[in-house]
Amino acid sequence: MAAVVRLTEGNVTAEPGSEASCSVRIRNAGPVVDRFAVELVGAARGWTDVEPSVVSLLPGAEDQVVLTFRPPRSSAVGAGSMPFGVKVRSSEDPESSRVEEGELTVQPFTDLGAELIPRTSRGSRTGRHELVVDNNGNHPLTVEIHAADPDRLLDFRIAPALLDLAPGTATFIKLRAQPTRRFLRGDNRTLPFQAFVTAPDVEATTADGAMLQHALLPKSTMKAVALALAVVTALVVLWFTVLKPQVHSEATKAVQQQSAQLSAEANSAKQHAAEAQAQASRAARSAQQAGASPSGGASPTPSGARGAAAGTLENSDSKTAIDFRITTSVAPGRPGSFTTASHDQPKKTVLWITDMVLQNPQGDTGTLQVRRGRIVLFEFGLANFRDLDYHFVQPLRFTRTDRVTLAVDCQNPGATKCTPSAYLDGQLVKG
Repeated sequence: MAAVVRLTEGNVTAEPGSEASCSVRIRNAGPVVDRFAVELVGAARGWTDVEPSVVSLLPGAEDQVVLTFRPPRSSAVGAGSMPFGVKVRSSEDPESSRVEEGELTVQPFTDLGAELIPRTSRGSRTGRHELVVDNNGNHPLTVEIHAADPDRLLDFRIAPALLDLAPGTATFIKLRAQPTRRFLRGDNRTLPFQAFVTAPDVEATTADGAMLQHALLPKSTMKAVALALAVVTALVVLWFTVLKPQVHSEATKAVQQQSAQLSAEANSAKQHAAEAQAQASRAARSAQQAGASPSGGASPTPSGARGAAAGTLENSDSKTAIDFRITTSVAPGRPGSFTTASHDQPKKTVLWITDMVLQNPQGDTGTLQVRRGRIVLFEFGLANFRDLDYHFVQPLRFTRTDRVTLAVDCQNPGATKCTPSAYLDGQLVKG
């Protein structure tokens, strides 16, 4: 291609949220009038203007194209060096093109955010909070967490107190506030405090919180104890004044009735025995008169049938613990285009998911969905987390037709693939 391309500045520095520019000189070294198309290649293409994008030059003529870089103030564009190229194509010779390379340096910026969840905790001994720290800047930060209250009425436990924050991530830190003094009875007390997030050469970020301290024996407990004592006293009085005499009277009456019944049964038995003895005497006399001694016959032995009741055993589906991992590798595409990956679930089974851990180790950007078949259960921005775990009180149910699925819409700059994954744990039972 008969064109000469030259960058006026090979190294350009830009502040996020502002703009920087450089020029490209293009000269037509060919013998005919030519039309040249100019475009930028590289990760900065989405936020760079090329003006003009097409130039027409006579033989030997030269013109200038201005490149204006506008890096967004976002964690999606990291701080540091970013190579770019200026591609020039000739309309007279479309098969050939010329690329002039340069380097853009994006300056770092810091944007820290902090929030306590819940803002006010309640308890008599310990108040439990989570501190959410957001690194909305474009470079990693090492931060330290501590907390303090103005009256020094609280002790704090923070885990972890020192951590590294990747750009574009939110990190959850456990914070426990414990009163230095407790009280047995009385009104609730509000103890305010502040959590501080500090980093080198950065102004501290604060989050306001409070603990509502309860008495060890709240008013409701004292009322319940008094009511219980009153009920016990009433029951004791009722027993000695009403129930115990009535029970004694009923017991005496029952014993008398049973004694009378036993006496009647004894008299009846004596009468039957006397009748049997008289019959035996008459039989003996009859035998003597007949000249034969009485003979006894063997009494028949009753026989009883014996049967066994057949019992049935209930069969229930046995549950089997299962854990597995779903991985993805998705190239950047148009916004809203999702690529899916599913767990291969056996036929005639039901999968109950109790725990789920989502991972985004390389800090991809885009959208991640957790689906049941085609139904979206959860949707996350990949730029908002590196590791995220869920533990379900009511497990999630999946079948082979409505299986657990990850859907990824990758919006990484350039050609870097998104690789989020999910670890799932639960029970696989027969359907």
